[in-house]
Amino acid sequence: MLSAKYIKIFIGGVIQGVGFRPFIYRLAREMDLNGWVKNLGGRVEILVNRDKSEDFIQRIMDEAPNSSQIYDIETQIYDGNEVLKDFKILESQREKLGLQPLTKDRAICDVCLLEMEDKTNRHYGYAFTNCTDCGPRYSILKTLPYDRKNTSMSSFKMCSECQNEYKNPEDRRFHAQTNSCLKCAIDLKFYHQGELKGINEQAIEKCAIALKEGKIIALKGIGGFTLICNAMNDESIQRLRKKKHRPKKPFALMVRDIQMALKLVYLSNQEIEALTSSVAPIVLARKKNFMDTEKIAPNIETLGIVLPYSGLHHLLFQQIDFPIVFTSANISGEPIIKNFDELLKKLDGIFDGVLDYEREIVHFIDDSVVRLIAGEMRPIRLGRGLAPLDLNIDINSINVCVGMGAEQKSSLTYAYMDEYIVSPYIGDLDNPDTEKRYEEIFDFFGQIYSLKPDILARDLHNNHHSSIISAKKSTQIQCKEIKIQHHQAHFCAIFAEAILQGMDIKKENKVLGIIWDGSGLGDDGNIWGGEIFLGNLCSIERIGHFKPFGLIGGEEAIKKIYKIGYGLALECGANKIIESYEKIIPKKESMLLKMMFEKNINTIKTTSVGRLFDAVASICGLVQNNHYDGQTGMILEKLSKGSLTQECYDFKITQGTILYEKMILQLQEDILTKDFEKIAKKFINTLAKIVLDFALSYPGYCVVFSGGVFQNKALCEKILELFKPHNIRFYMHKLLPPNDTCISFGQAVYAQYHFRDKK
Repeated sequence: MLSAKYIKIFIGGVIQGVGFRPFIYRLAREMDLNGWVKNLGGRVEILVNRDKSEDFIQRIMDEAPNSSQIYDIETQIYDGNEVLKDFKILESQREKLGLQPLTKDRAICDVCLLEMEDKTNRHYGYAFTNCTDCGPRYSILKTLPYDRKNTSMSSFKMCSECQNEYKNPEDRRFHAQTNSCLKCAIDLKFYHQGELKGINEQAIEKCAIALKEGKIIALKGIGGFTLICNAMNDESIQRLRKKKHRPKKPFALMVRDIQMALKLVYLSNQEIEALTSSVAPIVLARKKNFMDTEKIAPNIETLGIVLPYSGLHHLLFQQIDFPIVFTSANISGEPIIKNFDELLKKLDGIFDGVLDYEREIVHFIDDSVVRLIAGEMRPIRLGRGLAPLDLNIDINSINVCVGMGAEQKSSLTYAYMDEYIVSPYIGDLDNPDTEKRYEEIFDFFGQIYSLKPDILARDLHNNHHSSIISAKKSTQIQCKEIKIQHHQAHFCAIFAEAILQGMDIKKENKVLGIIWDGSGLGDDGNIWGGEIFLGNLCSIERIGHFKPFGLIGGEEAIKKIYKIGYGLALECGANKIIESYEKIIPKKESMLLKMMFEKNINTIKTTSVGRLFDAVASICGLVQNNHYDGQTGMILEKLSKGSLTQECYDFKITQGTILYEKMILQLQEDILTKDFEKIAKKFINTLAKIVLDFALSYPGYCVVFSGGVFQNKALCEKILELFKPHNIRFYMHKLLPPNDTCISFGQAVYAQYHFRDKK
């Protein structure tokens, strides 16, 4: 019977844009199988002889391309009556098949780099050389399936030689959708002060000369434009800071190779492995020479380092011998710019020259940022190479849900059945352009998967832009809208990630959740940020928090942090600190602030640990105005590394409330010594000891951590040190950042669990 001769195989995972169909083709030919392979929506469908199918499937799992990830394989007997005589790659089909992983952008591979350096190869010196194992993917994708016609490569016709590679099963560019070479090139252009000065090879030369002359260049990367300049030229750096209105925020550096990086930072094997991976993220590493790098990353311990990850970057470094400042081309608070016209409209006057190319960037995407914390490389920003992030949680909800994310460091998460797709980092939604990009991503995911959301899960705060957009979208598409408290969403995110990381956490297990960050609206209407929860996906109980203290002047105090320090001093009766503030704050302002505190006028109550970092840094006189998010945490972290003290400040926990008055009064006395390194270390030790005390008070429970405070390496590693003698099990984020980028995932997990059996 013909129907018994064949079997269909459906494969899900990261299997498009990674050379998977060519791999299947070659394997089938090698095993003398008849049939075909094709993209089907976001999956791959295969038809082959049934008698060898078990061996075939096993070899697929064993030998799949390194850049692919197989999540599931399904089979079904094929009852067709045709006779298959060979094996083919068929035309792709679009089909609604739920959520499927999107292939991520990958750094240029070593083989392609060798071709670029080979004068006999037609890819010699070609900036856009790539293959089935490397190059842009998500950033150029318009729709599924991943075929050239569905990307921004659709307007570029392959030359005969590229076409031959594309059709040749023995060639490594067999079915490489982004294939091109010097004969069918994507043109590279260099502009200086608005005039075209060079094309292709000449464009690289002109750009390198401009950098050597101290010029600031806007360079089009994989996911958007970056501003670059000579990192050894102080004048260029100061000019860039002034023009970009970025007086203190650290820049990252792109370096030619690991050898150049090692002149600037200390690198462990794990950090080198991350830098040289196909993700090629920015790695936050410990500075070697503070004086040489202070102008790049002032007053902090780390320096962001990234290696060239595109052919264009490598060609540029063939002509320069110095590191370059590498920062997103955008107005502060806005998303990265992705096209030439927008660049001229928004940043004209900031840069001297532009290195542009013709291929469209469909989706902006920032570089990923990672850091070695507590023995693991952990994401700080979810961007190129890491996102869109696909996760699989065994909840199997019948709903399509979208986690709408947070106001800051926003992201979106689409969820259906047991699949979760987390968007790249989007940014802060208080900016109209970021809000526009956010809505574009919402619509793109809905379009690409042909899924209409049943539930939108959003924050409690009705005035957050994510909540306003959620209300608008739920009305437009007529779906349910639910609210999840900010820190409970953090809890759900790390709880779900703990399930993925370890076999010892099940959905029904309760864990102790330490959720510390800058701010989030609490159930009581106050601003939370120093929370301790006990629970699971079913129920979450708030069992502890810091005693609320006042933010005088409301949210303005987050920038003007002397108001937080002054308010905390008033709260604790720290008279010496109060006196020191009244010497530096104008009398009228200090009197007004004190009156506002005493009468509780425009004073928001908060439990935030992030704001405690601000207060301590301000009280010590280290900084009085926040120039960027997390600044005080990084300053205190750097200082803490200069002290070996194991001392803590005193604190008290009464019925779950953490009382810090004694800590502030003792800190008041320590300030007289001006040993700020010891003060910083004692403060971080104290926070770690608070965590330990809660863990010991709830023995047997695994401890999970989320929130931006746990980007602080010194704090995380002190907690690990205190936990070790007690064999306390714990999980910190490894797949998602601990900051608010993980909120959308937590919202989606919560909604899918609580509404899994009902629409």
